[in-house]
Amino acid sequence: MKRIILSAVITLIILITGLSFIDIEKNTVVKEENSIIYALDKIPTTIKNVSALTVREKDIICATSKGLVQKTEEGKIEPSLSSEINIRDNGIEYEFKIRDDVYWNDGRKITSSEVVDFFRELLKEESDSNIEALLNVYGAKEYRKGTVDFENGVAINSTENSVIIRLNKKDDKFLEELTKPEYRVRKFLVMWEDLNNNYSNIPYTGDFYISNIRDGNMELKSNEHNFKNSSISKIELVEDKNVELAMAAYEVGERDIVVDPPKSQLNRLASENKLITSPSNKGKYLWINNESEELPLSSRRTLYSNIYEALSEYSTSNSHFAEASEGSYFREDKDDLTKLQARKVMSNKDKGSLPDVVTMLAEDTIENRVILKSIQDWYKVNSSISFRYSLVSKEEFKSKELRKRYDMAIVDAEACSKDREAYYTSIKEWFTKDQLKLSEKEMFSELEESLFSNYTLLPLIFENRNIAISGDIENLKFDFYGNLDFSKLKNKE
Repeated sequence: MKRIILSAVITLIILITGLSFIDIEKNTVVKEENSIIYALDKIPTTIKNVSALTVREKDIICATSKGLVQKTEEGKIEPSLSSEINIRDNGIEYEFKIRDDVYWNDGRKITSSEVVDFFRELLKEESDSNIEALLNVYGAKEYRKGTVDFENGVAINSTENSVIIRLNKKDDKFLEELTKPEYRVRKFLVMWEDLNNNYSNIPYTGDFYISNIRDGNMELKSNEHNFKNSSISKIELVEDKNVELAMAAYEVGERDIVVDPPKSQLNRLASENKLITSPSNKGKYLWINNESEELPLSSRRTLYSNIYEALSEYSTSNSHFAEASEGSYFREDKDDLTKLQARKVMSNKDKGSLPDVVTMLAEDTIENRVILKSIQDWYKVNSSISFRYSLVSKEEFKSKELRKRYDMAIVDAEACSKDREAYYTSIKEWFTKDQLKLSEKEMFSELEESLFSNYTLLPLIFENRNIAISGDIENLKFDFYGNLDFSKLKNKE
């Protein structure tokens, strides 16, 4: 009897051990030679509508698709699928000559007529707000209304090796718009809505193609037919629920790329040459409640001076994450020394007193938690004033009634100097009535001066992008839009 019980126990232990190994194997990604493992918090399988994707989800579009043109990290527009761009008739007509060495992943050459087919699908499937650049094409709006057919009514045509697009009127931003991920050339657009069932039937124009989707992970393989500079043969996209899990796997060699690693790890990663840092367009701005009777102009000036000094100290200690604005609303404007000196002089004059307690509101993010704690610590050391803050959800932060109860708020915004209209539109809810009028008239220089001189909304810091990379890879960069550029990625020899 004892032997039977002992045998049963041993068998049970073997079964449990075997099952545990099966589970481990199921959730472990085995790294192959010339491959990398990239951690994402979410791997989408519905990516037909590119505008609805996060920046990290757009990495998949950028890896598997190329556009006619692209924008470098520095903002330079250059050909991609095209080899040459000719602009004629005073900026009304564009000719894109298609390269001879661009191929779908199945080995077929990418033709100009297939690029035209993509634009036809895009006009049919996308909403107006996502394809504004195409709506200025002659006949595009009529096609969407159903009053003309595409072939005879829309001025997007192909010759043997070129795509020719004619606009209704000159648009200086047309070429720049075409560099966005939304205009990366894709085949069978509707099939991208359900990648789980369709990925193997879709041809891809990019450096990589989707070769497998399993257990929530995605595998990208190199498009060997296309021109490329990367030596990586495979990218494994692995879903990690949060960055802490991703970093834990990274530390034991099970991840090669982790985007936006914890701020506490940046200095260490940099010292080990495992961190890539580059400027972004993200900025943090200080809104000051000018309806508060306790905060006249001189007091608002004092508040800004205090908060800016606190965050300048923070950015000095956390240079991989943040850079002090020095009074600039756009990072690129920091070279305008005359303007910056004038604002510095303005900030230092006629400072007023503050109430015993000052309050701040911010959206509840990891970055804001750290930043507000650093401001509070600064006040404890440098002032007798009590600094109190509240962190709220994204929805709560939108409440104007809630904002009125606070002296200040931290405002996050994308600030690209080449699209100032988009920046000012995104922050207009913080303007006074007079500033709204300036915005509506597109008097942006006057608006900016009003924001600063009235201490309504003021620049604090610009954020940087960061990637933790393993010691096995090199040449990984961000593109202009913050997407990872895998095109030149290589294994270190």
